[in-house]
Amino acid sequence: MLATVCGDGTTLPPGLIYASKNSALLSSWVADIEAGKHDIFVTSTPSGWTNYDISLAWLEQVFVRCTKKKARRGRAWRMLVLDGHGSHVTDAFIDYCLKHCILLVVLPPHSTHTMQPLDVGCFKPLASAYSKRLSIHTQRSQGLVPIEKGDFFLLLWGAWGEASKKETILSSWAATEVWPMDKERVLKRFRKDASCEAELVDTSNWRSMERLLREASDRTSREAKTLSQAIHHMAVESELLKGENRGLRDALSTKKKHNKKGKVFDLQQRREYYGGAKIRSPRKLREARARDKVQQDEEEALLIQKAAEKERKATNKALKHQQTQRRKKERRKSCKGSCREG
Repeated sequence: MLATVCGDGTTLPPGLIYASKNSALLSSWVADIEAGKHDIFVTSTPSGWTNYDISLAWLEQVFVRCTKKKARRGRAWRMLVLDGHGSHVTDAFIDYCLKHCILLVVLPPHSTHTMQPLDVGCFKPLASAYSKRLSIHTQRSQGLVPIEKGDFFLLLWGAWGEASKKETILSSWAATEVWPMDKERVLKRFRKDASCEAELVDTSNWRSMERLLREASDRTSREAKTLSQAIHHMAVESELLKGENRGLRDALSTKKKHNKKGKVFDLQQRREYYGGAKIRSPRKLREARARDKVQQDEEEALLIQKAAEKERKATNKALKHQQTQRRKKERRKSCKGSCREG
């Protein structure tokens, strides 16, 4: 995943890198991505990790394009803080930054856990939110359906929305001292804080019902105790059945999605970019789906045409056979008549 957060508390569209042997992008992997609803870019590499081409393509097709308005249409300088990954310090990457007024800041080794906002405050809630959603997804399907690449996007998208809130991003920047500059915020992270916040307990419905029952009647009576146990039993049984029902429906829905075979998208590029790799937006995916739909319609029309042609040939063959049989009968009758006369 390629993630970027800004000092004003906003984010740039994240990028997903799928692992694909031939760097192809299958339609089943991105079937849930909708243009206008999901602001995200997708691409693929054989390893599933970024490389020189992906980094350069991201710089041009995502960072420059999405930050141009903040930098007075690209005329003002922008600061880009990165780790020391090899793809960030190539000659082509650095040259492109200088040509487009981008001040490149490469963090020292082993410092991202303190100086990079994503590592400091965003990735931990992202991992927690993703794990929570993955557990819910697994529980609902009751382990009947495996997790596939087509399930990954929706799980990650919801978790990214929880982890990329404005207050989380601002506090992450402040904790790094990069912006706004405050060294005390960094030192405070290494000081032990004995204070802890009390956790709120979320009571279930049956407890509320039992509490009302006890307030309205004598809690020591035998009838009240029997009714309380019955309410508890029915509430638990109802929740279990509801959870099982939801899980089975989700499992069936996921199974149907898995049964659909993915096709390699015809992802056309309108113009050549500076980098060799290409990052796809939801709009480009929508255009690819439209081209795929046209191709499917053409294939179906061709199949219908072939079936009609096959049926026509079969009809003509049957008609010729009937005519041949009729002529044979006529010849037999004329032959018998000639023999009688002779």
